[in-house]
Formats: sequence, structure tokens, C-alpha cells
Amino acid sequence: MELTEIAKSKINLSLNLNGMKNDGYHDLISFICFGSFSDQLRLKPSKSFSYEINSSMKDITFKDDLVLKVIHKIKKTYDLEDLPKIDLILEKNIPLGSGLGGGSADAAATIRLMNKFLDLGMNQDEMCSFGVDLGTDIPACIISKPLVAYGAGERIVKVDFEKKYQMLIVYPNIEISTKEVFKLVKPVKSKILDLNKTKKTIDLFNLENNDSFLKNLSNDLQVYATEAYPILKNVIDVLNLNKSFFSRMTGSGSACFGFFEDKFINKAIKNITKEYPDWIVKKAILNDL
Repeated sequence: MELTEIAKSKINLSLNLNGMKNDGYHDLISFICFGSFSDQLRLKPSKSFSYEINSSMKDITFKDDLVLKVIHKIKKTYDLEDLPKIDLILEKNIPLGSGLGGGSADAAATIRLMNKFLDLGMNQDEMCSFGVDLGTDIPACIISKPLVAYGAGERIVKVDFEKKYQMLIVYPNIEISTKEVFKLVKPVKSKILDLNKTKKTIDLFNLENNDSFLKNLSNDLQVYATEAYPILKNVIDVLNLNKSFFSRMTGSGSACFGFFEDKFINKAIKNITKEYPDWIVKKAILNDL
């Protein structure tokens, strides 16, 4: 019996800070969807525990592997005598340090996978609670459907947002530390982050189905990240020059994304890969539910 779980890329359509810190974390609110660009975990019963990572990315170093942290936490929490007797294989496609939530998505997929395999009986909320101390993005990645995250990102409200977008995800082959980007954030006058206003904006889109609402979405980390890493501005400019109608940095970077009309996207990926062969450029679908 083989089990599989998909770990989808996290796409922050917006990410706003209120200028305040709580227990060392910035208070934020973020409208998050998920893309079809993904990692995959495969599990097979075995005589002992083994873990393998397959990746096409060169010179990749996995530090503080969240998949293993999940496995060890399950062993401790559920008083298992040994690690589960499985062969676990991670097909790793999402780059590290890209703001696409790859590590958190892998951890979330591991929790879902082990919950099934070991018949742990956790519901979705319990899986979110299980994973949150390993990473504040893990609850969102457990759900992997449109949502608004707030607090430090660990508190979740699901939203009704089913619109699909064709997009390009561009990773300019630089890894950016989330902690380092947040350290760049300068003290600003505290502003109110209104959860209800964010939800109403999404509800209004669903009512009117007008993409102009995208122009009101912003990522407060983008200005700091692009100052420290000017290549990110170049990525966004390139997406816009190739007729993206909405482009942003996702999370804390370094990946950026652009939404495209169907008639422009194939030419855009051809142009960008030709001009910037060192960049990773992936065609994906937002909300491929």
C-alpha cells in the first residue's frame, strides 16, 4: 500500500504588518492561496524507517528538516517505541528560501500522511494545532485552500475564493531567510489590520467577479526585500514587461509570481527562460482545487 500527499506552494496575495510585535513575532494579516507547483511525499510500509529526498535542484542543503521534526514529534507525542516502519520519499521541487512555504508545506503533508497511515484520528484543527509549534505557516499549509492568516500567521479563517489564475512563479536562484527580511522591517506607526475588511474585500470580489480588486492587495515586506535584494525588482519588472496583469513577491521572497491571460503566458515563459536561463520559471495554476 502506497500513500501520497501533495505539498502545494503557498502564494501570499497580500501580506500586511501592523507595526507591532507580539512575543517577538510581527502581527500580520495575509490573504493566502495555493498553487499547483508542488512537492510530493510518498510513503510505503517497510521493515524499518528510511527517508529519502529527490530533487532536481543542485547543491541543495536541507537544514532543520521539518519532515523529520514532524516524524519525531509524532513518535514522542503518541509514545511510539520506534520510528514508523516506512520508506518516506520527498520529491522536492519548491526551492528553499523562496517564500513559497515549501518547508511548511512538506511538514503539513507529513502530518496529513502520518495521520492517515497511523490512524491517529486527528481532525483538521487538531492537525493545525499539532504543527503550529514547528512553524507558524504550517496550519495554513495543512488546509491548503484559500484563507486569511493573522496573528503571527498561525491563526486561520477560511474564505470562499475559487477563482483560478494562470500564473508564472519565478525563483531567481537566491535563497532569502524569512528572519533576515523581518529584521529589515523598520518601526512604523501602528496601523489597524482589519480582518473583517479583508474578508469583505474577498466577498465583494466573489459578488462582482472583477479582477480590479487585486490592485488593492500589497505585500509590506516587498519594499524591504527589494531594497536588500534588487534582483527581486528586476523579476517583477520582467513579469510586467511580459504582460502580467498582477505581480508580487510572495511571502518574504525570493520567489515572485505573475498572473497572466491565457494568450500571453506561454510566450512569457519562453521569453523569460531564454533571457534569464539561471532563473527557475514554473507555470502553475492558482486555486487548482
